[in-house]
Amino acid sequence: MKFSFNFISLFFFVLFNINSSYALIVSQDVLKRINISNNISLINNPKIGIVDFRNILKESMTMKKLGKEFLQFERRLNEKIKKQEKILRDKEFRLSSNKTKISNERYNKEKNNLNNEITNLQKFAFAEKKELNLSFQLIQKKLRDILASVIQTISKEKKIDFVVLKENIFLINNFDLDLTNEALKKFDAKTSNLKIQFVKKKGK
Repeated sequence: MKFSFNFISLFFFVLFNINSSYALIVSQDVLKRINISNNISLINNPKIGIVDFRNILKESMTMKKLGKEFLQFERRLNEKIKKQEKILRDKEFRLSSNKTKISNERYNKEKNNLNNEITNLQKFAFAEKKELNLSFQLIQKKLRDILASVIQTISKEKKIDFVVLKENIFLINNFDLDLTNEALKKFDAKTSNLKIQFVKKKGK
């Protein structure tokens, strides 16, 4: 009878696993020029920018702050569950110690009650995990959308046609095309007040 959560590693793992839709960001004027086509060869001498998503997420002050928030919530939740586990273990120990001192009918009744309490704790733990996962999905989408918007804005300002992930680049000769540092600063500025909104089921 032991429950624990470790969402911090999941939090960063999923955010690092960038969706392909964010791997290539095309500015609106380019979309018009190529008629919403995915054929890059239709653009004459495209200007390509580079961004290191992983570095942004690793160095971002917002990401560090949100990671701490998840860690604190996880710690409080684990402490609450461990406290309830101890109460149930103590009940189980007392019941086992008194088995020969009480009637079978009373023992079976108390055993059933204890099993119900254990089941309820399990349901509570899994419900909390589900709610935290929903909260995580919301903040994950918001962060990705903001970061994509920041990079798209920078690319328009610099008249860049395409932005690709740095990890997919074999050789870089012009580091002026690297948008990472600028994107990091603007991303943190836009998300400095962002907080995790933990989802709660109706009626709770």
